Amino acid sequence: MSFTDIKRNEIKLYLLRKIDEDDECLISKVADAFGISMTSVKRYIDSEISEGHIVTEKTNKCGYKLVDSVSSFEYIIDEIGNCDELIMDDVCPLLNCNAYSKRIWDYVLCEIFNNALEHSKGTNVKVSLKYNYLFSQIIISDNGVGVFKNIVDYMNNNGQNRFNLKDSVVELYKGKFTSCPERHSGEGIFFSTKLLDQISIISDGMIFKSGYNGDLDIINSHLLSYAMKFTDKGTVVVMQLENNCKRNIKEVFDFYADVDEGFIKTKIPVFEACLDRNPLSRSQARRICSRLNNFKEVILDFEKVEYMAQGFADEIFRVFHNDYPDVVLTPINMNEETRNMYLYTIHNKVCSINN
Repeated sequence: MSFTDIKRNEIKLYLLRKIDEDDECLISKVADAFGISMTSVKRYIDSEISEGHIVTEKTNKCGYKLVDSVSSFEYIIDEIGNCDELIMDDVCPLLNCNAYSKRIWDYVLCEIFNNALEHSKGTNVKVSLKYNYLFSQIIISDNGVGVFKNIVDYMNNNGQNRFNLKDSVVELYKGKFTSCPERHSGEGIFFSTKLLDQISIISDGMIFKSGYNGDLDIINSHLLSYAMKFTDKGTVVVMQLENNCKRNIKEVFDFYADVDEGFIKTKIPVFEACLDRNPLSRSQARRICSRLNNFKEVILDFEKVEYMAQGFADEIFRVFHNDYPDVVLTPINMNEETRNMYLYTIHNKVCSINN
């Protein structure tokens, strides 16, 4: 059987993803997925070993692992001049990726690196890069105040004395928030989450994350311990993107922003914004609703949510909607139970009795 170059590349990428996942059924799954023999799969594996993309690894269930290359840089904040030049000169030449991925990294690295320089109040910034044939992972860490503590301090100094670390994590999911409004628009982290395959921000024992699947307790524990390897205080940002990404940066920006009106739409992952919990309480809803009146449309993504309590639903879909009827609330990815509660809430009539 003769395949086109495109089909062979699809098989190759699928094979490498299964190796990255350490899938013990690697050979049979690749064979079944593409209708080829196990002997053919083994030839693909031998080819990838020859190319230097993978090596055998007896401790892995699949028997192989991706070959990683690692680089790192450390900068003294007071000595840094132009952020763009640092990223372009040090990191970008090491990224072996397509044009789509390159544009995404150009945007994200400058946004996250600038955040460390201008908001952390630290002395040092570290950039660590791990890359293989499949994806690139970049970690930016600083030894400063910590992003969530910085947000709390800003809000407390601006009249919100009960604002806490949990509140600060939720704010990052919405976008349009910055503790330095005279110099930033509050769009950098939000758009980074929509462009990257994975991003996590770890600080003060709190985790903001996007793009992760699997056992969340294990993921959170891994991210916390991972962050401690880079700094015992400050902020650690872990970012990952496939080198063969097809995500168009213009299409992502156009989905959330209007040429005339700017950043008018946001998308909130409800489960993550409830700190990896099902939405139950009015307090969870109020965290999410804060500042949503700054947008024209809010997409509420209920992926991973198993059930939603009446109080949470009522606070968003009735109370908030009544206060700000011009804000369009669009729920997506609801299961049957969650959708039933949503429909019950929006159809529920509340009557008042005047004595």
